[in-house]
Amino acid sequence: MISALRNRKVQIAGQAVVITALVGGTAAFVGLNKQVNLVVDGQSEQVRTFSGSVSDLLDSQEIEVEAGDQVQPGADASITRGMDIVVNTSKDLQLTLDGVSSAQSTTANTVGQALAELGVDPEGAEVSADLKASLADGQNSEFSVITPKTVTVVADGERTPVEITAATAQEVIDEAGVELGEADTLSLPASAPVLDGGVVEVLRTKTEDKTETEAIAKKVTEKKDDSLERGKREVEQKGKDGSKEIVYSVTTVNGEEISKEKKSEEVVAEPVEEIVKVGTKAPAPAPAPKEDEGESGGSDDGGSGGGGNYSGDMSTAEIKEMLGGSGSRWYKIVECESTFNPRAVNPNGHYGLFQFKLATWRSVGGSGNPIDAHPTEQFKRAKILQEKAGWGQWSCA
Repeated sequence: MISALRNRKVQIAGQAVVITALVGGTAAFVGLNKQVNLVVDGQSEQVRTFSGSVSDLLDSQEIEVEAGDQVQPGADASITRGMDIVVNTSKDLQLTLDGVSSAQSTTANTVGQALAELGVDPEGAEVSADLKASLADGQNSEFSVITPKTVTVVADGERTPVEITAATAQEVIDEAGVELGEADTLSLPASAPVLDGGVVEVLRTKTEDKTETEAIAKKVTEKKDDSLERGKREVEQKGKDGSKEIVYSVTTVNGEEISKEKKSEEVVAEPVEEIVKVGTKAPAPAPAPKEDEGESGGSDDGGSGGGGNYSGDMSTAEIKEMLGGSGSRWYKIVECESTFNPRAVNPNGHYGLFQFKLATWRSVGGSGNPIDAHPTEQFKRAKILQEKAGWGQWSCA
């Protein structure tokens, strides 16, 4: 009797066919009785048959052929004396290859044949079953294969190729002799399968406390003061930033910070409040400018506070010369805006040669009121304004 897998009972009745010729044998009778070699799942038996086709023979031998089975020659082939009839039944396998399990089917008869049919090269591999082991009757239906491979281990800044017959990342690390700390992990789960050419990285994880010093910004308080001219500021009490120490719990992986959690903080130095006096006193009216001898007054299209020549640190003539003479754009601007009076005041809040607003004056580095600044200082600030904002700052440009 020949057995097959999948709990399917395949019976080949190994029966001796004894034919007794009642009235002598005839040549026709002998011609119909043929001997064939029947091989089922690698088990061979000589069979005599009167069947005309392979399928008839298999039926007579009670061999059930199912989908997936292999019959050679085909079931419709005619029987000839001495022919080989091979039946390889389909067998279910559970193959675990390099840690990955999968269901397979094969018509092979041994473990080695099955691997060849499935395209798995057992050379140098660890196979849990003998390559010659039979697969008939459900034997060795589950087995594993671990193929040789080269896996690169990355640890502590070094890359080490490891040649190993291993199925999991942990086995590779063990083979490489790399020790893992309590908090260390791998770039993939320790039980994960590895492939030839793969990489397993050791992630060194460290958590430690770090103390950092941070500034505490001082508070700045402004206090109105009518003893100071409007627009002037004076520090009454100098302030100072404070500081605090903060303790963080910092976690790093391979030296790179991945989390930072505040644990505590302590004030080391309290900030000191800064008090600034802001002037509210109205400025004194500007004195009328005096004409220089030989200089005529300009137009009074600009700010109030006087046209004509200015008498002070610089004469009107000197101011005109500073501006580049009557052919320069600066000359035309000042002539229009203030008629060359450095202390010109316009009721709508414009001051000096170039009729600065106080906010604009401060934005270019000026302090106090432009009318209190020397003409050369006013000219310097006007040039800064022109470079920052262009000639459009003056309608007279």
